[in-house]
Amino acid sequence: MTSSSTSSATPAALAELEQGLEHLKVANYYLRVALDQVADGVVIVESEASDPKCGPKVLFSNAAAAMLAGADPETGLRGLGLNDLVAGDKDSAMLLQSLRQAMDNGGCHECECQLQSLRTQAPVSCKWRVRAVFNSMRKLLNFTILISPSQTGTPIKVEPRPAADDLDAQSVQLRKENLAALAQGIAHDVNNLLGPVTVRLSALIQQVQEHPALAQELQLVFAGLKRAKQFTSQVVTASKATPRKHEATDIAALMRDTVEFAGAGSNVHVCVRNDDNLRLAIADPVKLSQVLQNLVMNGIQAMPHGGYMDVEAHNLVVPATGDGVLKPGSHVRIIVRDRGCGIAPENLDRLFRESFTTKPDGNGIGLTTCKRFIDEMGGAIRVSSMPNVGTEFSVYLPASGATGSTKPLIPADSAPVPLKHGKGKVLIVDDEDDLRKVAHMILTRCGYEVVQCDNGQDAVRIYQSLFRTGTPPDVVLMDLTLRGGMNGTETAAEILLLDPEARIVCTSGSVTQEVQMIFLERGFVGVLPKPYEAGELTQVVHRVATMMKRN
Repeated sequence: MTSSSTSSATPAALAELEQGLEHLKVANYYLRVALDQVADGVVIVESEASDPKCGPKVLFSNAAAAMLAGADPETGLRGLGLNDLVAGDKDSAMLLQSLRQAMDNGGCHECECQLQSLRTQAPVSCKWRVRAVFNSMRKLLNFTILISPSQTGTPIKVEPRPAADDLDAQSVQLRKENLAALAQGIAHDVNNLLGPVTVRLSALIQQVQEHPALAQELQLVFAGLKRAKQFTSQVVTASKATPRKHEATDIAALMRDTVEFAGAGSNVHVCVRNDDNLRLAIADPVKLSQVLQNLVMNGIQAMPHGGYMDVEAHNLVVPATGDGVLKPGSHVRIIVRDRGCGIAPENLDRLFRESFTTKPDGNGIGLTTCKRFIDEMGGAIRVSSMPNVGTEFSVYLPASGATGSTKPLIPADSAPVPLKHGKGKVLIVDDEDDLRKVAHMILTRCGYEVVQCDNGQDAVRIYQSLFRTGTPPDVVLMDLTLRGGMNGTETAAEILLLDPEARIVCTSGSVTQEVQMIFLERGFVGVLPKPYEAGELTQVVHRVATMMKRN
C-alpha cells in the first residue's frame, strides 16, 4: 500500500518540480534581460576564493561588464577570477581590501582601480562599488559589484555637487572613453574576420597570374580588403586620440578606385568624370574614400530598379569674401548624384543628425560620420534633392597648388606582397581557428615545419617540450589577445624565461605603429599587425628565422 501511494504521488511531485524549475528559468531570464539593460557593469562573485591565485571567481556578469572588459557578451566573464580582471597586484590588493571592508562597513564599500581589458590590453580606470550580500542568518552569500568607468587618475572623494555644465562635460568624457574602448574592440574583431580572407586571397592572386581577367577581378576585391584594413587601423588610431595628418590627395584616382569597388555587383551604372587638371585635395585619403563609398552606396540603394549615377570632381575657387563656411581660395568639389527616390524637403535638414534615418534597418550614423570627417578636413558637405527626381551630395575640400595625374585603377601598392620560401620550425599561437589554419597552410607550402595551438598554456608546454629535445621553434607567432588563461604577453614572458633566445613575433589586430616599440622592448623580435597578407607573413617569418641569435 505504501509503495503504491508513493508511486502514484511521484509523477505529480515531479510535474510540480518541473513546473517550479520552468518558472525559475523564466524568472532568471527576465532578471538577466533586466541586468543587461543596466548601463554599468554588474558582476556577482563568490564569497570565498576557491582559487587564491585567481581570487573570488565571477558567478554572473551582465553585457555591460563583458563589454567593459572586452569579453564576448554571450560568454561573459563567468569563471574568471577578480585578479584576472584588474591590471596588476596593486589593484588586486585594493579590490580585495574593498571586499573585506564591505563585510565590515554595513555591506558596502567603494574603490577605484584599473579594469584590465581582455581584448585591447589597455586598462580602464573604473569605480568598483562593492556590496556584500548576506542571508537572514548573516551568512555571506556573495559580493555584487557595480563597475563604471571613471576619469583616469581621479581619486574618489566626497566633493560638493558639480554644476550642471561640469556634469555634462564629465558625461561627454565618459562617453568618449566608452566609445574609444568599444571602437578598439570592434576594430580588433573586424581585423580577426578579415585575417583569414586576406591571407588566402593574397596567396590565391599569385597563383592565377596566368589568367589575367580573373587576377584583375581578385585584385579589385583585394584592394577593397586593404581599404578595410586601413579603416580598422584608423579606428584604433582615432580612438587613441592620435590625429592623422592630411595630405595632398589625388581625387581622380581615389574616386575611380572607390567607386569601382562600391558599385561592383549592382544594377546601377556609375559614370565617373573629372576636370583634366584637377587639383590635389588636402585630405585624409582613407576617410575620404569611406565618405565616397558611403555616398555611392546610399545612391545605389535609392535606385533599387537600377539606372545611372554620376560621380564628378571639379576645380572650384571660393572668392575672397568666402561663402560662410568655406575659406577663400582653391577647392575641389566632388559631386555624387543619383536618380532615385529623392528626399522629402522636411528631412533635408535632419540628414546629418545622428538619430535620423529613413532606412528600416538603418542607424543614422553613416551621413553623420561623413559630415564629421569632411569637417575635420576643413571642408563642407551639402545636399539638394527632389522627391522622385534624385539627390545630389556635394563635398568641398581645400586644394593644394598642384594637380594630380590619374593613376591606374588598381594602384601598385594594392598588389599582394610576394611569398618568401624558407626553412625552419614555426609555432603559431592564435585562438582564431580560421586564421591559424590558413597561416599553417601558407607556411607549410613555403617550406616551413609548423606547429599550432590556440592558448598560452599549450604554447608554453609545446615550446618547453621542443626546447628540451634541442629543436625549439625558429619563430613563434604570438597572438596578444588569447581567450582564457594567459594572454599573449604573459605567454611570451613565460617562454622567454625558459629560453631567452626565443624569437617571438607579436601578432594582433590592436597594435598600431605608435606602440610597436613597446612590444619590442618586452622581448618580442617583431610585430605583424593583423590582418596580414600571405606575403607579409612569409616575409616576416623568413626574416626572423634567419636572424642571428642574440648574445
